[in-house]
Amino acid sequence: MSVEAVLLAPVLVLLVLFAVNLGRLASTHLRLVAVADQSARAASLVHPRSMVAVGESFARETAILNELPCESLDVVVDVMRDEDPARVRVTLQCDLSRDGMDLLNPAARTVVVSSVEVIDRWRVDW
Repeated sequence: MSVEAVLLAPVLVLLVLFAVNLGRLASTHLRLVAVADQSARAASLVHPRSMVAVGESFARETAILNELPCESLDVVVDVMRDEDPARVRVTLQCDLSRDGMDLLNPAARTVVVSSVEVIDRWRVDW
């Protein structure tokens, strides 16, 4: 009985770590999607000259408030004025922190999400 327990314990620990890693990845992805959605919406509501700055700062502040486990967060805000209707796209790239996951996940994981928001065509300042 003790031999089986000794042989099975490392396998069970790896299974638990794998489940935690998948949950962490899914949670981070969902929170990043929410941050991208909110940032695109915030950028679409301001004056066109400040859309990029507002989208970037809102994304970074919201990521900090949501305590995203990112080693680095890249934010790209693209204002597509030439398309009909005009849109704002926010793309976030998060390099996941591997704190506590070195045993199971030696490679770095990157999560990339994007969100698009339509700019109201009847705006006075457009």
